[in-house]
Amino acid sequence: MPLACRHALDFPWRLSSPAIQEGRDAAFWEDENGRVVGFAAWQIYWAALDFYILPGPTAKQVEAKLFSWAEARFRELDNERGRPLPYWVECRDDDYERLQLVKAQGFMLEDDDSYVLFQHALDKLAPIPMLAEGFTLRPLLGEQEVAAYAELHRLAFESASMNSAWRARSLRTPQYRAELDLVISGPDGSPVAFCVGWFNPERQVAQIEPIGVHHDFRRRGFARTLLLEILHRVKSLGAVSAFIEPFADNVPIHATCEAVDFRRIHTIRRLGKWLTQPV
Repeated sequence: MPLACRHALDFPWRLSSPAIQEGRDAAFWEDENGRVVGFAAWQIYWAALDFYILPGPTAKQVEAKLFSWAEARFRELDNERGRPLPYWVECRDDDYERLQLVKAQGFMLEDDDSYVLFQHALDKLAPIPMLAEGFTLRPLLGEQEVAAYAELHRLAFESASMNSAWRARSLRTPQYRAELDLVISGPDGSPVAFCVGWFNPERQVAQIEPIGVHHDFRRRGFARTLLLEILHRVKSLGAVSAFIEPFADNVPIHATCEAVDFRRIHTIRRLGKWLTQPV
């Protein structure tokens, strides 16, 4: 899959989410040889349909089956909820083929929420700042620390979605690298900031997702320190570029990215459709 295809690197993180484990919000399609040629997942925590269609002779057939499945699932969700909601897909602004495909499937609404893609060429990396006394940058302590991580994640994003089981599953994915799962711990040893990197050696590209800081420990440069540490680490692994995709309105993380020489190069659009029109 091309990198313009959504979530080619951080897919293990999303696939580890609790809703996907229930089995109703994801489906895949195989060709006659048992090769997976299509996959779709309604990602409730991001309100987005992730989908992947392998290019080739079966692509059109898979496309029809995939979106038929998605529409049926969306109608089920509307019925279970008792009210309709719009459903969304993500497209990078230069992925014209994907934009054309989803518009042909009726995804015409423009969402107010969008993401921006910041890229770093890894050619000139600033040194990693020293932390204040009592704070330590280190890897997550494996599954023994997932509960503390989950609590921090919920506080940082003001969201109840993250839990220990989700975080533990992400540690067991084949793409997971413990050396790219970083936290900053405070004087008592508990995490106060986090940053996770995903690296694909074949593509020589890394993605940072997620990154967060406890609200009581912001404005201390922790996000900047974590970003630079991750960038140095992925470069040492062979990456030639890295990217991060924050919300378009997240001004603080934009400033932090630009401070360490990320460049804003793309917008990620969200296009939606109603399956059932609201009354």
